Amino acid sequence: MDKPLLDSFSEYVDLLLDAICAVDEDSRIIYISNGAHRVFGYPAEELIGKRMLDLLHPEDHDKTQQSIDSVMQDKHVLDFENRYIRKDGQVVHLLWSTSWSDKHKMRLGVARDITRIKAAEEMQNSLIAISDTAHRTNGIKQICQQILFHLDSHISIATFGVEVSPINDSKWHTIFESVGGCMHMLKNEVKLRIASDNQIALEKIDDKLMLLVPLVFDEESHGIIGLALMEQDYSLNENDRALLTFTALQVATAIERHQRFERLQHLALYDALTGLPNRELFQDRVQRSLLRAKREQNHFALMYMDLDKFKEANDTYGHAAGDQLLKESARRITDCVRETDTVVRFGGDEFVVLLETVENRLGALGVAEKIRLALAEPYEWQEHEIELSVSIGIALFPEQGEEITQLLAAADEAMYKAKKRGKNCIR
Repeated sequence: MDKPLLDSFSEYVDLLLDAICAVDEDSRIIYISNGAHRVFGYPAEELIGKRMLDLLHPEDHDKTQQSIDSVMQDKHVLDFENRYIRKDGQVVHLLWSTSWSDKHKMRLGVARDITRIKAAEEMQNSLIAISDTAHRTNGIKQICQQILFHLDSHISIATFGVEVSPINDSKWHTIFESVGGCMHMLKNEVKLRIASDNQIALEKIDDKLMLLVPLVFDEESHGIIGLALMEQDYSLNENDRALLTFTALQVATAIERHQRFERLQHLALYDALTGLPNRELFQDRVQRSLLRAKREQNHFALMYMDLDKFKEANDTYGHAAGDQLLKESARRITDCVRETDTVVRFGGDEFVVLLETVENRLGALGVAEKIRLALAEPYEWQEHEIELSVSIGIALFPEQGEEITQLLAAADEAMYKAKKRGKNCIR
C-alpha cells in the first residue's frame, strides 16, 4: 500500500470513535488511534510507549493476562470485557476484539467504550434487586438494610435513615437508621417540608450533605428517607433521581404492607373496641402461665367479672354510651393490675383477668377489691353520671383446678354466685 493511501486510511481510522491500538509482546503501545482520547482520556501521542497493563484496573489484571495468553495461543479473542483507569481517574468499561500477528509480533485490538451500557445494566439490576427485596424480605429493618446495600453501589452513602409520621401529628417515628444515624439532624419542619413538597432535595445540614427523599403514602401518613453522603461535592443527576424515586416507592409500599399486616394481626388477637387481648391471645398467655406455674410450683389466679347494671345503662343512653363505658371499664381494670398481668374482654360486658403470679388467696382478693372499687366510681357521659358495679369470681391454680377449662369454669361459677348474692361483690 503506497504512502498516500496509507495516510488516507489512517485518517479514516482516526475518525472512528472506538480506540484501535497495536501493542508489542510486552504490551507496550506502538500505535493507537485518536479514538483513544475519547476512551482513555489521554492524547494518542501520550500513550505511545506505555504498557497497556499499567492503565488497567487492578482488579482486572489477572483475567486480562489470561485473555492475552489466549490471544497468543488462539490468535484472536472476541468480546472480552475489562476496565481501565482514565486520565481523569474515572473507570471506563471496555469491550475488546483482539488478534495476534506472528509475522509482525504484535497484538491488534479494537476497544469499544461500554461504560454507559454497564451503568444501565447495573441500574436495572439494582432496581430489580430493590423491588425483589421489598416484596420478598420480611421485616422493615431487613428491607432497609438490603436496600442500603444496593443504593451504596451507586451513591456513596455515609448513613441512611427512614422516618414516618401520621398526618396531623408532629411526632416522627424512626423506622430504620444505620450506624451513625443522620435523622436526628433533621428538624421536624424540614421533614414536613420535604414530605409536603414531594420532591427530592439536596441540602447541607450540620456540615453534612444530605439527600432527602419523600415517601408517598396514603392520606393517613407521610415519611422521608434521609441519606447523608460521603461526597460533599455531589450533584444529583437524573439516573440517581430515578433510582431514589423508585426506591422510595418500594420502601413506602413495604412499610404500608407491614403496617397492614400488623393491623390485621392486632385485629386477630385484640378486641377492636377496647384494645384488650381477645380470647385467642388469652388462651396463649394463660397456657404459658399454667406451664410456668407447674414448672416452678407457683400460684396464679383467674378473675371472671361481669359489669352490673350495664344493660340498663346501654338501653337508657344508647350504644355509643355503652361502648364508652366498656372502654373506660377496660382502662380502669388495666390500671389496677401489673404490666405482667393480662386483662381480656371475653365478650359483651364480661372481662377476665389473669394474675400472672399470686402468693395466696388474699393476694388475689386484694386485686379484685381494688378493681371493684375502681369500677364503682361514677362514669361521665354527656353531662350524665352513670353508676355501674361489678361481680367478680376468682379461681386459683392449683386449688380450683390444674387445667385452663377447670379454672375458667370455677371462676365463672364464682362470678354467678356473686351475682346471685346481690352483685357488686367478690366470690
